[in-house]
Amino acid sequence: MRFALLIFAAFLLSCSSVEKRQAVRADHESNMNIPAIDDFIVTMKKEYIERCYMPVMKRIPSNAPRPCETQLFQMLERRYSMNYTQEHVDMAADELFFTDLEVRLRKKIKDEPSLRRSVSKRFKNMDEIIAYYKPRYTFKTN
Repeated sequence: MRFALLIFAAFLLSCSSVEKRQAVRADHESNMNIPAIDDFIVTMKKEYIERCYMPVMKRIPSNAPRPCETQLFQMLERRYSMNYTQEHVDMAADELFFTDLEVRLRKKIKDEPSLRRSVSKRFKNMDEIIAYYKPRYTFKTN
């Protein structure tokens, strides 16, 4: 009976950390907010969590792993062997996610003139955009 309760408690704890990852939308300063970018990041982060982050975090690889899952796992394996923790996964996911985000966001801004105008009114360059959004959409929980 105690063993079953321990398993159940561990399951609840793991679910709560998953819920933290699912809460991806951040609060923003109204003068800097660009809803199209927020929506883009939220969609991209949800996909990343489902397809890349969770399989590595749970240590259950997909049958056909996606490149992001493989990259994340390889980065963790190189740095920490198989002794990685959630904190390690969060740090590595931040690094890989925001690198990919920058590439995809740059293309989106280039392809959408209205978004390009909104961005140019608020930010000077891509570094400023990433610097603004990264702390709001980070994987790190500390």
